[in-house]
Amino acid sequence: MKFLLSTILFIFITTLTYAQVDTVYHLDSKLIKKHLKAGPNQYLVFIQRKGDPRMAFTFVWSRDVKFVKQGERDLIEIVEKSYGSDTSRVRICYSLVEADNFLPVFHRTKMNRVIEAYDFYADKIKGSDTVAYNSKKGFVLDLKAPTLNWELDLETFPLFDLKAGKSFAISFYHPGGRTEPQLYVYKVIGEENLSVIEGGTVACWKLRIDYDAKNYAIFYISKKGREVLRMDEDFGGGIRYKVKLSNSVAIK
Repeated sequence: MKFLLSTILFIFITTLTYAQVDTVYHLDSKLIKKHLKAGPNQYLVFIQRKGDPRMAFTFVWSRDVKFVKQGERDLIEIVEKSYGSDTSRVRICYSLVEADNFLPVFHRTKMNRVIEAYDFYADKIKGSDTVAYNSKKGFVLDLKAPTLNWELDLETFPLFDLKAGKSFAISFYHPGGRTEPQLYVYKVIGEENLSVIEGGTVACWKLRIDYDAKNYAIFYISKKGREVLRMDEDFGGGIRYKVKLSNSVAIK
């Protein structure tokens, strides 16, 4: 699966001559300042099995963005909380990125009492030795090029220079993941007006990634507000939706 995905992406990048492709290793500071907003956002995540649509799983994702300062460094702090039907599904992530380019500085995940924590440097990613009970303390991954934190995709996509027909080859990495950082191609495939609960519609860009010949995801990003309002994903055995909620609830 990983080999197939890498091959398809390589072919796609090298043959995509009819559209402008931006290779993204970091984000533009002007677009970060213009579009990134501090504050909480929440999503309803709904997963349905294709074989039996009655079998479904529901989660609430809470994501909070803050602009912070550590000494002389301007950083962005993003806290993610995922809540499911029982405590074993609770997942909490804490991330720090540079405020001027969105490059990762630190990432910590806690799920079912297991802690993973990583420090990011220009040339490597290391398991943090300052976090107690870090299960990835001895982790080391050398970097050939900068990479963005794939865990923060919902905050990353609105910060692109989104235009019709444009494509982005993004250097992404899931902290601690088995697949090393590589380029993943996302393409603006069109526009759509989404109906919203307040009434009326919101004009959105549609950003798509093809994982392979059958599986894909489409992100609907509002043109004016620059928020991911919805994601539709086909991942083989199931369909997953993420829908941004109109109001955020303080969840502990």
